Amino acid sequence: MRRRSTGGASFFIAPGFSFAAVRCYSCSVNATDSLPTSATLLGPMSLASLLGKGPHDEMSLNLAGAPVHLLRRGSRYTLLFGDALGRRGLMDLLFTLAPYKAHGPDRFARVLDNWGIFDRAKDNGASNNLFQHHVKSLQANWRTFGEHRDYYMAVFEDQSEQTRLLPVLGWEKDRDGKRHWLADGLEPEEVVLLEPAIREISGSNPPALDSLLGLVAVPYLLPELHRRWPAWRPLVRDGKSNYIGPASVPVMALLHRRSILNSHLVQNAEAALDAASGEPSSKS
Repeated sequence: MRRRSTGGASFFIAPGFSFAAVRCYSCSVNATDSLPTSATLLGPMSLASLLGKGPHDEMSLNLAGAPVHLLRRGSRYTLLFGDALGRRGLMDLLFTLAPYKAHGPDRFARVLDNWGIFDRAKDNGASNNLFQHHVKSLQANWRTFGEHRDYYMAVFEDQSEQTRLLPVLGWEKDRDGKRHWLADGLEPEEVVLLEPAIREISGSNPPALDSLLGLVAVPYLLPELHRRWPAWRPLVRDGKSNYIGPASVPVMALLHRRSILNSHLVQNAEAALDAASGEPSSKS
């Protein structure tokens, strides 16, 4: 992971970030007065205030209980979650969402082995054949997961719990009202604007900001979004089914990102930012 400094605080930045030409703004997490005219920042605020009812946490997680922060810059929206996930938290999140749970919540080695197919495919013909089935079936979703895989493996391999990931969901709304997931995460200016909130969440141990975990966090908070995920799924038509355990959850979130981006959590976050900015977005 790469460490970068923004105005005196350091953060690990997950894939896709470049800090060229970062501008620093003097801003408060609780007010928008000092922000650039094109930016609106809200928070900290409870998820219950966005959902109308309090979501419930599972296992060791505090994603539902931790306050969130919202940011709008033009047509770009950001939802910063309030719980940085280490080894135990990441597994608990993936296990909660996994339709297939037969192996239990402590099989870190099994998940690491599943994710290791990217490495084995380079030198092993059988592994490469299976890898290519993933490429053919999942296409861009598999490539996107591959961009985040090293960070997830680093979290699982760190039994000290010092390596952590902070879920952040970004999307853009076009003129027709369609939402597009921002796979590359935050722009440098957005990271700077959210810096006080990130520092408040992470303390002295800066996490990585991860956009894919932002997608994963939404169905965790809204169980109806993952209730019908299949426990088994073939990679190719008429092929052998593969169980959908914790290792497969990030890809499942990618496959279902349309319903995630159209969820009432995203819509309500968007509406709160639009109302605060006084600038209505495109039609919903």
